[in-house]
Amino acid sequence: MSEPSRVSGQWPPGHCLGLQQALELVGARWTGSILLAVLSGARRFSDIRVAVPGVSDRLLCDRLRRLEDEGLLERRLAKDPNLSGYVATEAGQALVPVLRALSDWTTRWRGGAGHEPDTGPDR
Repeated sequence: MSEPSRVSGQWPPGHCLGLQQALELVGARWTGSILLAVLSGARRFSDIRVAVPGVSDRLLCDRLRRLEDEGLLERRLAKDPNLSGYVATEAGQALVPVLRALSDWTTRWRGGAGHEPDTGPDR
């Protein structure tokens, strides 16, 4: 019989479900890129749209609402429209190391930013 994996003992029971939920949230089409744009300083809808080329206005609006609903982004309104916009919550900011690790993994194992995205039916 083979030895148990060293890694398997490090995960709590039920970790797969929580991980799957997190991956579905951040991995939904354009969501990770939108979150990364906000974490990189894009605040207003128009700034995020420029930072994430290719996303439609409708989908961007939908994803921003979902990120708000999930507690990762907050929409702040100010008297000065230039100060209004989206900011990452503490939970959203906690994803910085995760997104950085995914970016590093992509660079190393998937050919970097130029790798062709999956545009299959699940996307």
